[in-house]
Amino acid sequence: MRKILVLLVLILTGTAAYLWFEPTDSNDALQTDQELMPDYIAQNITRRLFDSDGYLVDSVSAQRLEHFELLGFTQFEKPVYTLYNEDHQASWQASSQYAVWFPQDKIILEQQVRIDSLQQNELIDWLETDTLEMLFPDNKLQNNQPVLIQGQGFYIKGSGIKADLTSKTFQLVQHEQTVYRNEE
Repeated sequence: MRKILVLLVLILTGTAAYLWFEPTDSNDALQTDQELMPDYIAQNITRRLFDSDGYLVDSVSAQRLEHFELLGFTQFEKPVYTLYNEDHQASWQASSQYAVWFPQDKIILEQQVRIDSLQQNELIDWLETDTLEMLFPDNKLQNNQPVLIQGQGFYIKGSGIKADLTSKTFQLVQHEQTVYRNEE
């Protein structure tokens, strides 16, 4: 009798544990699947932002865009971001293979990131890295990855960068090498 009672208690405990940990319905799995599906997809897009006077402030173009409303971000393939200066001239252009744009006006550029100066006679011509975080509307850049900066007659290698494109200030977190080329 005691063995039957122990067996019955084990069966009831096992059944209760199974019912306790079993998902009540498949809504959680369905919601997870919906979160992973973009709300919309666009091909060959361009977005332009204008100031209150009608002048172009910045523009973004990409081969492909996927927007995820529930997750709160937009994903780009081959994005190109162009920033205009106070004279309404294109001053900087950022490009990469992929980017993620968060609603807090933060963009994370990934794979083959390149920032080009579009103005003549600037000290820095371009910089390259693997990952870069751009913060807007402050036009600031930052990362902790290896960085290569090419300028007029020099290049700099380092790790980590903090930059302000508006004030044109660049700070390497860790400097590794600077090479100056002899002018001919």
